[in-house]
Amino acid sequence: MDESSKDHFYDTLRTNLRSIPCQDKIVLLGDFNARVGSNHHVWNGAIGRHGIGNANSKDFSLLHLCSEFDLVITNTLFQQRNHHKATWQHPRSKHWHLIDHIIVRHRDIKDATLTRAMRGAECWNVRLVRATFWLKIRPVVCKKKPKRRLDVKAIQNPDKLAAFREQIYLKLHSDDHIETSIPCDRQALTAEWEALSNVVMEAASTSLGFRSRKHGLTRSMLMSINC
Repeated sequence: MDESSKDHFYDTLRTNLRSIPCQDKIVLLGDFNARVGSNHHVWNGAIGRHGIGNANSKDFSLLHLCSEFDLVITNTLFQQRNHHKATWQHPRSKHWHLIDHIIVRHRDIKDATLTRAMRGAECWNVRLVRATFWLKIRPVVCKKKPKRRLDVKAIQNPDKLAAFREQIYLKLHSDDHIETSIPCDRQALTAEWEALSNVVMEAASTSLGFRSRKHGLTRSMLMSINC
């Protein structure tokens, strides 16, 4: 891959990473063709203590990306033999290197329990990489608005009771669609009942109002505390 194609790849990857919400988890994996080495003192946070070999002397693009977005390469987190880390064998030197990576957010290190090269899944000079994660994803909770309840105790007030009756009378005589005769079929009866219940609800909300939600100690609670 030439330099222009590599720069375009990392620019596109940066754009995609910026579009991911901060609360979402990231699992980034693939053949980056980048040797990240084992110098965790210099690249603290981007790699762990158990990398292998040396980093590419002319290409630190992946390490810079991980540092920029607070990502960590999970292949370097676990203490294991080098042949369980290396994923690619150089065709001439026959040395094995780590160039296939599985990357997560640094805060999600606890989710990764193991990242390991599969020696039994070797194809020519490349090994597959397997990662095991323990994920606990919270379901999305939809907060519902509290239902408003009618102040039914207000009907004990004679003035509000009279206003309630007047509202029902006016609405029943002003709405032409409400008939005084009893419907014959079930569908018409249901429609008339819905219309009547709407009239009563509108009259009650207008004349009686709704209960206000009060937080804190009630009178009975204060009396029990004082006792």
